[in-house]
Amino acid sequence: MMRARPMFAIVFARLRAERRAIGYTIATAVIAGFVAPHGIEARTDPHYASVAIRSIWLAGPMLFCSALGMISALLQAAGRDPDLDLCELCAPIFGRELARARALTPCIIASLATFSYWGAQWARGFAAPPSSFILAWVTVLAATLVTLSATVRTGPSRWLYVGIAASITSLCYGLAVYANALAFGMLIALVAGFIALRQYGETLARFDPL
Repeated sequence: MMRARPMFAIVFARLRAERRAIGYTIATAVIAGFVAPHGIEARTDPHYASVAIRSIWLAGPMLFCSALGMISALLQAAGRDPDLDLCELCAPIFGRELARARALTPCIIASLATFSYWGAQWARGFAAPPSSFILAWVTVLAATLVTLSATVRTGPSRWLYVGIAASITSLCYGLAVYANALAFGMLIALVAGFIALRQYGETLARFDPL
């Protein structure tokens, strides 16, 4: 419990440092949710209609908000705020705990973006149902966590993780929209997010002097 205080202090410090980015992210998500298409072309094919509706529900929350989450994760790279990086390295916590604290910041930002987009959809009267929204939210978090691993790498491996994050989002979107396999898509996102967070923690633990 004693180390929980420095962990939350790191989260609050990073959120404060990113307060402008958080404001821009929320505003962008709200605007995108309002201007996104909210209707479908009249067709007699029920399969086309169901696919089109799921696409309208999930395209923004999953694809657009995943991009915002990936950007917020890339902003956590070391060197952007040297003073904050130095304070974190001096904090009385282990490398894996530092990883969790750093991961919370982009996850919170990504969650705010997703909820803001969904709120704008709801205000327009065409919000995704809870099951679809939860899938979108979990997918956004998974993409954010996978991208976070790119911040501790350079060169081709850095962009490889960005590509993996984008691929996970696209795969979950395709499963949800075209195969109507929300549960399978959510399982993939949960597993990917868990593995990414664990890998990020192991990477930071290598630099842990303790």
